[in-house]
Amino acid sequence: MLKTKGKIAIASLTLALSVAATGAAADDVAPELVSSRILTAIDTTPPDYPRYADAMGMDGFAVLEFTVLESGEVAAPAIRSSSSSVFSKAALAAVEDWTFEPVYQNGIAVPV
Repeated sequence: MLKTKGKIAIASLTLALSVAATGAAADDVAPELVSSRILTAIDTTPPDYPRYADAMGMDGFAVLEFTVLESGEVAAPAIRSSSSSVFSKAALAAVEDWTFEPVYQNGIAVPV
């Protein structure tokens, strides 16, 4: 568990995700694995520490899962686990504004 006064540490899971190039039928394309380790962050401003948690002296965490779209924007953020809903809400609010450099596979931007 990490405690950083004024900020929440968000743990991200490194997963190999299956993606396929668009424009071809699913039967025609064998999915390739793209590792989330190749993501390059542009803006990952940490969430603000919830006032309630700070006032109560609470430590906490949130682990999220999300997709980085072809544009580099975050889509479908979801909580995988957290110590409290106050940390979940703060983490989700922050992650929705994160941006990454697009990931290209064979010259085509792909979601990760």
